[in-house]
Amino acid sequence: MKRIRGFTLVESIIAMVIMGIAMVTIASFLLPQVLRSADPYYQTRATELGQSVMAQMLSRGFADNSDFDGGDTRCGDDNGVCTVPLGADDGESEPNDFNDVDDYIGCWVPSGSSECGDLNLLTKDNGENSYQNFRVEISVSADSNFDAQTMKRIDLAIITPNQPTINLRAFRGNY
Repeated sequence: MKRIRGFTLVESIIAMVIMGIAMVTIASFLLPQVLRSADPYYQTRATELGQSVMAQMLSRGFADNSDFDGGDTRCGDDNGVCTVPLGADDGESEPNDFNDVDDYIGCWVPSGSSECGDLNLLTKDNGENSYQNFRVEISVSADSNFDAQTMKRIDLAIITPNQPTINLRAFRGNY
């Protein structure tokens, strides 16, 4: 009679140890990839947020005293006086009231804070907080390569959780 022989206990334990080492090795290669899988999502959302805010800003006037009716006089010409210093003026406290690019200066976070404006108002999210943990910092300055009455430089920094800051820059001309 032929004896059927299976695995011994020692052979079974050695096989399980080898399988365990292989699984740990595979998992150690996959875990960093899983952790970074959300990176493109946050980077895309941050870029879209920045482009949206930048488009909204660039649709506004150069300065508070710009001719918004399409006249021939621009800020800084004969009767036109540009906004100095830069910043919100004339009681403009919400983005719906902003009429020129430098009204947006400052930081913006969801639901606002004592030092930052409400990002939900800026993105018109109606309190949905779709950009939770995002922060937008906006600075507007006179560009050093141009006369302050001619060109303003807009810098946006979009800060997201555990991601590099997305920086956008645009120029708003006085026309």
